[in-house]
Order: sequence, then structure tokens, then C-alpha cells
Amino acid sequence: MNNLMNKKFMEYSVNSSYNSEFVESYMKKNDLLPKEFRFRRSALDLLLKQSNKKISDFVKDTYKPSEQKNKLAQISKILNPKPNAPKYFTENDLANDLAHWINNFLNLDETVAPNFFVGNMVQIDCIGTLFGNGQIGMHKKNERHKINIHPKYASFQAIECLVESKRGLMMLFKPSRNIDRNANNRTVICQDKKTKVIWFGFLDPQSNGKYNILDKSQSTGKTIGKLAENIQVSWSAEVKAAYYPNIYNI
Repeated sequence: MNNLMNKKFMEYSVNSSYNSEFVESYMKKNDLLPKEFRFRRSALDLLLKQSNKKISDFVKDTYKPSEQKNKLAQISKILNPKPNAPKYFTENDLANDLAHWINNFLNLDETVAPNFFVGNMVQIDCIGTLFGNGQIGMHKKNERHKINIHPKYASFQAIECLVESKRGLMMLFKPSRNIDRNANNRTVICQDKKTKVIWFGFLDPQSNGKYNILDKSQSTGKTIGKLAENIQVSWSAEVKAAYYPNIYNI
């Protein structure tokens, strides 16, 4: 949806007695707002903190002495934008120069590309932690933290793994209030209807309508043991993706 259509839709909705904040929040939730490719200062602040550098270090290392004063002023305008202000040094120019500078000295698993500094980042909640017994401890709402993620996972939530061999792994699933039949015989997150314990494991359906939660070897696919046996499940959701966060995801 482009900016003009967005504005017209907002005007129509407000004239129809809808609250503008409600309309905007709905459009944001459903990814209907226009993409704003502004400079992400939070991305710059993150890398400056990791490298113990300042923006003045970047200017001194990158530009000629005769250019530095002017560049600092131009960068300040980008980091503290004013509506409709003219730009002779753009967000893309700054992002490109920063990427080249950062990659010269910051030792990261990922190369910093210019697009790290511009555009929107989608965030989802990390809502719990997986422990070594296959059980998930859920965070209270005020203890949850957000992680950046690929837009295709915008409707998902994350569980962080604390098991020693996979510490820090983020497992992504789509929240569910029902039993997902498509998740049978797959790796899932699910809840025991009786005990309310939330499990992570291989969902093994039984002929009596109940389930076993199995611990499977990821190397061989063989069953190591049973985490839970013959339980009723109130809901289940397949784990769709898992990854270790890098600079693009933290």
C-alpha cells in the first residue's frame, strides 16, 4: 500500500468514526503500512557500542580533513531528521560508507551490508526458554524480549534454547490455541492439558487420541526416550524454523 492510498484509507476510516490510532495499529499488525526506508539509528548505535567507537571516529577514518566538518553536519541531519529537509548526503550514502568502515575492524560472523542500516525490521516476542528436560518455562509478559526476524515470520513467536549443546538457538512457531493435526509426527511445542506443562519434542499420536512426546536424535532420527507418555494435548504448534541470532537478528 503506497503513501497516498494509506492516507486516503486513514481519512475514510476516521470519517467513518474509527479511532485513527486503532486503524493505524491494525494496519501495522497486518503489514499494510507503507515501508519507510529511513536510517535505523539503533543499528548504528549497536555496532558503535560493540566496537567501542564513536561517530567522530567514523568521520575521521573515512573522509578527508577538509570534508569532516561538513560530513558531521550532514550525518547529524540524517540521524536527527526533519520533515522535508533537503538532502545532499543521503541515508544510502551514509549506510554504504558505514558498512565499508565497520567491516574493516569489527570481527563478526556476518558481513555488515549497507541495508543493515536502512529500512524496517520486523520484531517478534521471545516468550520462553527450553530447558534440558524438554520442558519450556514461559516468561511473564514484562520479562519477554523482542528479536528481529525475517518478515515471513512476522506472526510467529520464539523460544530460546538453554540446552548446553544448543544454547542460544531460537525456535520459531506460530501461536495456536488448537491441536495442529499437520504437526503430528513432527517437532512441536505443545501443552499437556492436565498439568499445563509446555513441552518441546516429537509429537507421537496414539490410537486412543492421546500423545507421547518423544526425544529424538537429530543425528540419526532414532528415539532416545519419552519425555511424556499418554497425555492429552490442549494445543500444539509445529516448530517451523530455528537459527542462532547474528547482527541482523539481535
